[in-house]
Amino acid sequence: MSDHIKKSIQTLDTSDMLSKILEFPDQILRGWEIAGEARVTIHFQKHKHVVFCGMGGSAIAGDIVRLLYAQDIPIPFVVQRGYRLPGFVDSQSLFIASSYSGNTEETLTSTNDAVDAGCSILCITSGGRLMAMAQEKGYPVCSLPTGYPPRGALGYSLGVLFRLFHHAGIEAASQKTIEEVVSFIKKTGEDWIKTHTADCLPLHLAETIKGKLPLIYSSAERTEAVGLRWKAQFNENSKTHAFCQAFPEMNHNEIMGWDGRSDTQPFYPHLIMLLLRDPEDSSRIGLRMDVTKQLLEASGSEVLEVRAQGPSVLSRMLYLIHLGDLVSFYLAMLYGVDPTEIQNIDRLKKELARSS
Repeated sequence: MSDHIKKSIQTLDTSDMLSKILEFPDQILRGWEIAGEARVTIHFQKHKHVVFCGMGGSAIAGDIVRLLYAQDIPIPFVVQRGYRLPGFVDSQSLFIASSYSGNTEETLTSTNDAVDAGCSILCITSGGRLMAMAQEKGYPVCSLPTGYPPRGALGYSLGVLFRLFHHAGIEAASQKTIEEVVSFIKKTGEDWIKTHTADCLPLHLAETIKGKLPLIYSSAERTEAVGLRWKAQFNENSKTHAFCQAFPEMNHNEIMGWDGRSDTQPFYPHLIMLLLRDPEDSSRIGLRMDVTKQLLEASGSEVLEVRAQGPSVLSRMLYLIHLGDLVSFYLAMLYGVDPTEIQNIDRLKKELARSS
């Protein structure tokens, strides 16, 4: 590592977020094992739909598998964030409660409602009240390792879901496939910690983004969940605003925000557009991204294209997720902030607890 970045990590990363990010591929394999040890299975034919409930870092795994296996899951799969369940939830619903801490109030509220609705319930957690509820009521639970911020435990949740989906008949989630993808991600990531070389893509991206507001644009077909992850990681790790939108929806409204009005155009140089691209994006979405890039550059804004690498949709999605996590970490180092600290979230939770 370069001396500057190495010193920043030693000074700022006191909770070792970097190690948690780097173990992402190994977490996936461990999550696979956890689901096997729990002897948990799901059967799509027994349910009308699946509701995956979570917030923040505990919800994103649901977004990823929903997008990844959209063509393979034979029943509706919904990711629910918030307190209230959709009106269609009933005794034929499979409700997956995902709360790393086990104490997320929105997820606990929804889980209690799912109990009242007679849902089949599966829990993914490391402890807390959700674990206690699962043990008391005999719900199947995949128990995650403790000691992580929720966003730092994504690999465990993904590994659990990959195995559950494989046992439910999703062939694209086989153990061989997962092992091959993990090997690819680990090998790729080796260059991403060599911050003294030109091959450190995440550091290069972080240096380019520094001082600007990132606007993340993705494809609704391939990378929308990745865009959500990048946004959240910039928010929590880098302590900076970030926003995301997906094509083609972006072209039906947000593109007009770049109309070049004299009172807003002075802000354009302070924005940076990140286009998350997959080689298997549909030709029409690819064309939309190309034309939109030209329009944005003509407005005087900077556009970075980040192209997914890998032999499969899964490998490319995980490539982008791992890359984004490291970009947000290096950006935190460049900004001189602790990537683990979430003081504002902690303050908010304290205030909410006082009124509960």
